[in-house]
Amino acid sequence: MLSTISQTDLITGFLSFLFTLLILSYMVGDNPAFRMAVHIFTGVSAGYIVLVAFQAVVNMFAPLINGSSPDRFLLIFPLILSLLLFGKTSSRFEWMGRPVVAFMVGVGTAAVIGGAVLGTLFPQIMAASSMFDLHKTTGPVNAAGSLTAGVLVLIGTIVTLIYFQFTLFGKNKVTGKRGKLIGFISLIGQIFIVITLGVIFSGVLSAALAALVDRINSLILFIDHLLAFIA
Repeated sequence: MLSTISQTDLITGFLSFLFTLLILSYMVGDNPAFRMAVHIFTGVSAGYIVLVAFQAVVNMFAPLINGSSPDRFLLIFPLILSLLLFGKTSSRFEWMGRPVVAFMVGVGTAAVIGGAVLGTLFPQIMAASSMFDLHKTTGPVNAAGSLTAGVLVLIGTIVTLIYFQFTLFGKNKVTGKRGKLIGFISLIGQIFIVITLGVIFSGVLSAALAALVDRINSLILFIDHLLAFIA
């Protein structure tokens, strides 16, 4: 008779095997089996999100029971905002929730912009500028390679930004066309964009192929373990 751990592993492996087949069935076209798997995944994800949100709300009230006096005092502000937000459920009192929504949108926008600037823009600028720091390289070959890469990154950045420049001056303002110089630079920027998108697509495709190989390998291992158990 199977032990509890073996039964759990067998059930988990069978479910993984079943859902892998249901998802892979999409390769022959859209079908009820694939839609059923997608609906189950969507339902499980929605249930998990609701559970996490409910747990976060419950944890917010925890300081009322076992928190200190400062914690209980600070809890007043989220409680007031939550009560005001309930006003959005009524057309008569929806104005009460407007400041809360504005506050949430403002904080969310600030977090996104701050994350983009501090987490993406500044690190990219520092990484690009470090390529021109020849003191960090050893030997003339490495210095030449780093300098060449830095120049290519700088040129690619400039021509890509110029590609998104649509302000027209002079006679071009009437025709709606770029000048010859800006048009040529924009073409080079478009080439850089196409190369970048191609590299990104190849990376996504490689990751998808790796996931496919992993799933096929899991199917083979499950069948192998199942046959070994039957034997």
